[in-house]
Amino acid sequence: EGVNQVYVVGGDGTHRGANAISQEIVKRKLGISVCGVPKTIDNDIAFIDQSFGFDTAVCEAARVINCALIEAQDCDQGVGLVKLMGRQAGWVAVYAALASQDVDICLIPEAPF
Repeated sequence: EGVNQVYVVGGDGTHRGANAISQEIVKRKLGISVCGVPKTIDNDIAFIDQSFGFDTAVCEAARVINCALIEAQDCDQGVGLVKLMGRQAGWVAVYAALASQDVDICLIPEAPF
């Protein structure tokens, strides 16, 4: 009877909140377990092959890159510039660039430029 398990799915902020909840549970000596499930489109979590949302992010990013290519080709010496999400990880950018096969330069946060 009552709550004995809490599951949180999310990124850094969500897990910081889950940690605070867990500490309060311990302080109050409640019999509740807290389980964190990482979710980030950045795909930058150690020991996890692929996080939730990464595939979708890559597919949508590749679609945007292809749209930029079409727009750039409509102009004489046109240039398509696409900025993708990824706070400190360039996985979405790299995978999308490889998927589109039309990217000449891909800058990522892990490599200084």
